[in-house]
Amino acid sequence: MEHRQFKVGDKVKFLNRIGGGIITKIISPTLVNVEEDGFEIPTLSTEIILDYVDDKAGKFFTSQKTQPEEIQEQRETETYEDVRVEKLYLSRLGQQMEKGIYLAYVPKDQQWILTGGFDIYLVNNTDYTALYSINLQDDEGGFVGEDFGSLDEKEKVHLATVQAGEVDRWTQGAIQILFHKDTNNRVLMPVNYRLKVRSAKFYKEGCFEHNGLFSEKALVLPVALLPEIENFMIQDEKKIIEKVKIEKQDVRPQQEKKVVSFFDKHLVNRVEAEVDLHIEELTDNEQGMQPFDKLSMQMDYFEKCLNEAISRNLDKIVFIHGVGQGVLKKKIEDELSKYSFLHFFPASMQKYGVGATEVLIGKNRK
Repeated sequence: MEHRQFKVGDKVKFLNRIGGGIITKIISPTLVNVEEDGFEIPTLSTEIILDYVDDKAGKFFTSQKTQPEEIQEQRETETYEDVRVEKLYLSRLGQQMEKGIYLAYVPKDQQWILTGGFDIYLVNNTDYTALYSINLQDDEGGFVGEDFGSLDEKEKVHLATVQAGEVDRWTQGAIQILFHKDTNNRVLMPVNYRLKVRSAKFYKEGCFEHNGLFSEKALVLPVALLPEIENFMIQDEKKIIEKVKIEKQDVRPQQEKKVVSFFDKHLVNRVEAEVDLHIEELTDNEQGMQPFDKLSMQMDYFEKCLNEAISRNLDKIVFIHGVGQGVLKKKIEDELSKYSFLHFFPASMQKYGVGATEVLIGKNRK
């Protein structure tokens, strides 16, 4: 039997029992909510049929079609793909959020956040049309194309519904974004976002917060923020202009190739850096290491990066240390307290969870 797709607002009847109702929500391609007598009932789409058919046999079990032919034909051709994209309605908090693309994990059960499943969304909170491609990492280190499509401005797309034990599949991968606008004074650079979410976040209620993109609590990750993309675009334009000037003058002697510093990979932009101090980020072979050895390696790298940030006259550096027993965090705070020109505090919970410290570097350095 051919599977029939449904749409919110469809009037349906149950196949296995008497009764029916109205579809109020599309949960997944195979599961919908049907409202019957004031109650919403999760129902498999294979257990319901539309409350109108044209064949003679069907008329014995269902009511007559009441909608015009053209509306009926349109509804029969619409699929789940048509209803998973929704308009984004921003709250007052959402209107204050930076414009950009966000990935969101929304717990299905807001009362028992850590035990239920998750709805996963990609949100376009920009004035551009966003073309997206999502690739998830497989067990062998390769990538599997999971989803692709386009989102108009201020739209969100429902990517998947997963159970709590299945969410790990959506923690590693890559998201590519291409921005488009019919008329614009500049072309934004494409974005290649490395999806890397620690599984521990899904077992801490504090990582799920109220936000401006959803009415429910959610773990919201910024994939691409427009201010940052535009800054990179400005820098690239400056580089091109400088290169043209040099080529025209042709007086600058050829310089030796610059050696890339270990610290360059931590730079977010010219004046900010982000350093992940989790031991697996610092060494490929942590087996056999004692806790003291791990802590010593983490503190050595912390001090090395802090000194580099100060010498480069950076404005800000964020250290991601995790939660654990709080030993590493305490050691870091003790060391930072020795500098009179450093101001440190917990980093953005929305972006880093509860395991990061943000350090502002003052200009009066002694």
